[in-house]
Amino acid sequence: MSFLTPLFLAAAGAVLIPVLLHLVRRLKAREVPFSTLMFLSATPIQRIRRRRLQDILLLLLRVAILILLAVVFARPYMLQDKLPFVLERERESAVILVDASYSMQHGTRFDEAVAAAVARLDEGDEWSVVVFTDAAQQLTTLSGDRAVHEAALGALKPSYRTTDFYPAFRLATEILQDARFDGRTIVMFSDFQQSGFSPAMENLTLPEGVTYEPVKIGEGDEGNRFFEAFELGLQRRGERVAVRYSARINSESEVTLSLDNSNVQRQSGRMVSFRQEAVQPGFFQGHLSLVDDMPGTDDQYFFTYEISPHASLLVLDRSSSQRSAFFLESAFDLGETSRYAITVSSTLSQLTDIDLVFVSGTGSLTPADMRSLREFAERGGSVVLAFDEENPLPPSLLSAGTARRVVSASDLQGGNAIIAQVDGQHPIFTPFAGAGAMLRPQFRRYVQVTPDSTAHVLASYDSGDPFLIEQTLGRGHVLVYTSSLSTAWTELPLSEVYVPLLYQIVRYATRESVAARQYIIGDAVQLFGLEGDSWEVAAPTGDVLKVQIDSTGTGFFRPTEVPGHYQAQLGRVRWPFSVNVDATESDLRARDTEEAYAAVATRHTESVATEYLPEDQEQDQKLWRLVLMIVLTAFVAESLFAAKR
Repeated sequence: MSFLTPLFLAAAGAVLIPVLLHLVRRLKAREVPFSTLMFLSATPIQRIRRRRLQDILLLLLRVAILILLAVVFARPYMLQDKLPFVLERERESAVILVDASYSMQHGTRFDEAVAAAVARLDEGDEWSVVVFTDAAQQLTTLSGDRAVHEAALGALKPSYRTTDFYPAFRLATEILQDARFDGRTIVMFSDFQQSGFSPAMENLTLPEGVTYEPVKIGEGDEGNRFFEAFELGLQRRGERVAVRYSARINSESEVTLSLDNSNVQRQSGRMVSFRQEAVQPGFFQGHLSLVDDMPGTDDQYFFTYEISPHASLLVLDRSSSQRSAFFLESAFDLGETSRYAITVSSTLSQLTDIDLVFVSGTGSLTPADMRSLREFAERGGSVVLAFDEENPLPPSLLSAGTARRVVSASDLQGGNAIIAQVDGQHPIFTPFAGAGAMLRPQFRRYVQVTPDSTAHVLASYDSGDPFLIEQTLGRGHVLVYTSSLSTAWTELPLSEVYVPLLYQIVRYATRESVAARQYIIGDAVQLFGLEGDSWEVAAPTGDVLKVQIDSTGTGFFRPTEVPGHYQAQLGRVRWPFSVNVDATESDLRARDTEEAYAAVATRHTESVATEYLPEDQEQDQKLWRLVLMIVLTAFVAESLFAAKR
């Protein structure tokens, strides 16, 4: 036996007190003169001996009480290696992982998971509660306070997010690094949805000594029906726009189309396609609904789209040949099917009804023209600056950069230049990702431009000089195209990428389809405006949240946690959008317990065992409680024995 505070054993010296008292109070016989003893009976010698024995027992009892009190304060414990024949339960630290993804809303899965997690608190010695979806959050720290963990579990609610097991295991192993006990366990309560086993799980390795306990909730694929894919198509015919809503369902289903809270059409099948015609421009919101025996949030697919009037384009061309205007008009003026109204002019007299201005010869702009274009962009318009051989270089490029000189590519690098690098993540170039056609057009001449520090180079030549530069100016955009819009300096207008590239530039610059109006749970929605502007976003729950626009002219709305229609408002500007559950989360195919265990528990790494300190051993055994009970019993026995005597 060892003691945590052995100095208290010195108090055992107090046993001398009752010994001294017994010696001091010991009675000595003295002679007393008496007339006769004939009337007195002699005390039996056995009674005298019994009395002496009682005195000795009382003394020993009092001595034992004092010694045991000293032992209580010394905090005794037994060394584990001194008890080879005593089999003790291994002390356990457990991290409880509860899946709160959307699939756990199916039936009573989430309630079952919480109830099973609460029951698991009956096992182990300390716990930590973690809730996870595609991310993990620690709710309670490792402790033995059951009430705290039970309260945290009782407050949990399922979400609409997707499942990813990797962040949960990663956080659990980090928590167990601070565990007090050698027994370390990760307990996961989940339906073990197949889609939750992301590729990152292949890199997961549990530390040596950490055990994994999967607890499966639910029965796997229970015939849930959901929308696998959705596509919205718009086709303009003059003033009319044909809208097509196409969807694919994972099984044969009956589907209803609703627009602005009114049921419009109904179809059946795995592939459905509805068609409507819109006459007036504006925003439209609706949803597709499954007629399902097991209703759920994924039985609806929400969508938002906008029918916009013809965007107005102005081509400022002051050259004698107006060759740039010819190629631009050929690209955009498509008669009745044209999506844009294009005008060619040599002046900037009226910009109020214009959405985008092409400047074919930027060097021809006067200071007054520059002021007009800057004000136009700050109000929300967009400007594309290009160059020609008839006009000198401009002194400025509307804060996008500085034009240095006209370069002959063959003089610079011995051959014509090509577009060698593009930002594939930018909306202008997303359709061209991996397309070799971008590399074929050759550029004989271009203008070397030094971009402003706040500008973004979207594409570059193989010489390293910028091909396309973007700068945000107020609510609008400035795009600098460093070559000519005609064939004077380049073969681009004769290539197959010329028209698609122009249309992508116009779509982006006029904010036409800048971003999809359909998002999934957890997506960040980008909003635009002037620095300091504040958008108000009304969520389907009725909450109204604010989004501040920063110095880049953008802001992000991130709490897209509930499916449905959202309404963003900035003054008179509306920007509605819709949010849906990720289709992968609706697929309830799952792994069984053995597969879930094999995916994790077969991989371990070595780890250093936690040192079992004397404080931990004494806290685990709590022998002082037993000794204190013996002391109290001895006190009662001493009191009864002394009173009887």
